Amino acid sequence: MIMNLALKLTSFIEKNSDIKNNDDLERINYSIQTIISETFKAIILIILFLALGKINYFLFSIAILFSIRIFSGGCHSNTSLKCLLWSALFFIITSLIGPLIPKLNILVYYTAALFSIIVTFIKSPCPNKNRPIKIQERRWYYKFISTFFMLFWLIILFFFIKNSTYLNCGFLTILLQVLQLIPKKKGVLL
Repeated sequence: MIMNLALKLTSFIEKNSDIKNNDDLERINYSIQTIISETFKAIILIILFLALGKINYFLFSIAILFSIRIFSGGCHSNTSLKCLLWSALFFIITSLIGPLIPKLNILVYYTAALFSIIVTFIKSPCPNKNRPIKIQERRWYYKFISTFFMLFWLIILFFFIKNSTYLNCGFLTILLQVLQLIPKKKGVLL
């Protein structure tokens, strides 16, 4: 359904513009598919977490995740449905389970923070096969920006978040994102 809609929109753009290059049209098609898929996924997840009464944790978790993941990359699913299911599982862990965990010893948070910074700097970016990073300067840019956002959120969590439920939600979001960078395979889930 998403692919058919994206193809129709790409065809419309091709007919009504000067774009005729197949590579450009493929990029446009992929971008349209991504926008439609992410919009659909976001609507479903917002409805789910509204129904569960955990929308605040979900929005907090998604703010952290998106600001880091855009630049660091991570695992991707082959289909929109699998992506939706993995995303739902991710946010159920961060937004439902995370707030239930009692506040841990500060050394646990420091260890998690150090681990996250090191892994993010070493392993990011982990690009999608449909959006490869071919220019080395761009790779370094993404590496530094993803590390910057990691540090930014860790500072927020350590110095501004006093509520342990949000603290655990934030740390679980960061750790789950960082764990996606570790596999050697090019970031594709089943």
